[in-house]
Amino acid sequence: MHLLIKNGFLVDGTGSPAIRSDLLIKDDKIIEIKQNIDSNGAKVIDARDKVVCPGFIDLHNHADLTILEATDAEAFIAQGMTTILVSLCGIGVSPANKKVKDYYLNFVNKAFCSSPELYDHLNDFFNEIEKRGISINLAFLIPQGNVRACVLGTETRPATDLELAEMKRIVKENMEAGAFGLSTGLVYPPGSVTSTEELIELSKMVSQFDGIYDSHMRNEGAGVIDIGMKELIRIAQEANVRAHISHWSVISQYKYEELTKKAIELVNKSREQGLEITADVVVYNDGFTSLSFVLLPTWVYNDFKGNLTNSETRKKIKNEIFAKLYSMFLSDAPLKMKVIPKFLLRKKIIPVLSKGVIIIYALNNHKVEGKTLYDALTILYPYKNLEDALLDYILDEEGGIMIRIQQKNEKKSVIPLFLQKYVVPSSDAILIIGGNTHPRAYGAFPRAIARWVREQEIISLEEMIKKMTSLPASILKLKDRGIIKEGYKADLVIFDPETINEKGTLENGCKEPEGIEYVIVNGEITFANCQHTGALNGQILKHHAKI
Repeated sequence: MHLLIKNGFLVDGTGSPAIRSDLLIKDDKIIEIKQNIDSNGAKVIDARDKVVCPGFIDLHNHADLTILEATDAEAFIAQGMTTILVSLCGIGVSPANKKVKDYYLNFVNKAFCSSPELYDHLNDFFNEIEKRGISINLAFLIPQGNVRACVLGTETRPATDLELAEMKRIVKENMEAGAFGLSTGLVYPPGSVTSTEELIELSKMVSQFDGIYDSHMRNEGAGVIDIGMKELIRIAQEANVRAHISHWSVISQYKYEELTKKAIELVNKSREQGLEITADVVVYNDGFTSLSFVLLPTWVYNDFKGNLTNSETRKKIKNEIFAKLYSMFLSDAPLKMKVIPKFLLRKKIIPVLSKGVIIIYALNNHKVEGKTLYDALTILYPYKNLEDALLDYILDEEGGIMIRIQQKNEKKSVIPLFLQKYVVPSSDAILIIGGNTHPRAYGAFPRAIARWVREQEIISLEEMIKKMTSLPASILKLKDRGIIKEGYKADLVIFDPETINEKGTLENGCKEPEGIEYVIVNGEITFANCQHTGALNGQILKHHAKI
């Protein structure tokens, strides 16, 4: 198939100024770039006054949890993504065995409102995806949560030498299958109970394949420097591994500017010393996650209903939730707050924090969607104290509650992190089939262009496109994507720079953006005239190891 794109403003992904040029595609590759190319029978797209750029590459996406139910990946294709990295935060559908399947049944299914089929090995998952066909290119990490659960199930103790050796074998096997590295979610179980030393040993195996250690750090709040980032840097040093910070954030009620400055200085210093550290930043000043996943300790899921109804275990759960919330939100508080007795803070912490949390999706009770968590609890459980109401709500929803929490400062923290030369934008998208989701799943990349290029003018269009294309491609070491160049794969987006924008809201996040004219994946038109064409021309991308 020949496809000719004429008269567009080519933003090639390198950061170079846009040029007006034509672009000729044959099969899945770009074969010619110049002005006034003759059509010679090729299908012609007139891109006059439109931007033509490489397809967007999202380095933080949870699409693997639902991809077999949504092989057209329309939410992502419609916003210009042509490649996504999945199995982030230590969570994924492979590798798996009976222990993992039991763990998912009681844990991830509840937390993420999805019931994906699990696969023993990445190759098995690859084969199933390729049999069904997909519209988008997929690159995979190995989720550390799965690896640990394969060996230890839900046990929270340190691994023995034999168990660690088995985990390293699993990592090696899946790196050989083409995974790009290892992901961790160190605020979630079982990452939260995994030692730094264990992570170093697994990362040494990843390093042998020149993969990346990609981490949702252990702390993004008051301990973002001393706990979160210093651990990541230690792992990068001792494992000699390339490290990537997932959805780099500084979450603080009191010290946004101070902690953000220190975080940037720490990464810059580490890079100057020779460490390869990169990061992605979600282009919103809020977070989207599972309420139960964030709050509940691992052991609760071993007997979800029993532990949430037993008076003694409920007391233990409440204590652990308070300790976690205190660590996340109050450990950097001013001294005048730290002298307040903890029993008094405990009475206030859930009422205060719950007013800043919005229910985006609930498995059973949809009438509270769009309301604050505080309002939901007082409406549904009017005669109970908020601690008990919270546990009852999680139980009644079977853990299936997705929330939005206002937790970041765009001007003082998000933008300064994003503007670093080694940082790319990401969506952190979770696509809930048949339910509401955060608008990031449909509009993160158009929002970044509209808000930070066109409206706030904090970055040029060329630099933004570079951060969405060639920079993430270089982090994954993709050799033939992310740049408009002869011989490269024809993953392309054509959009109107004056109108591109997200349209989703918290009440209805499932709205496709405006301004995207065409999306081309491996040379085939996959999105045109505001709709998916039905093309399933995506590929499983595989990391080429150096071992």
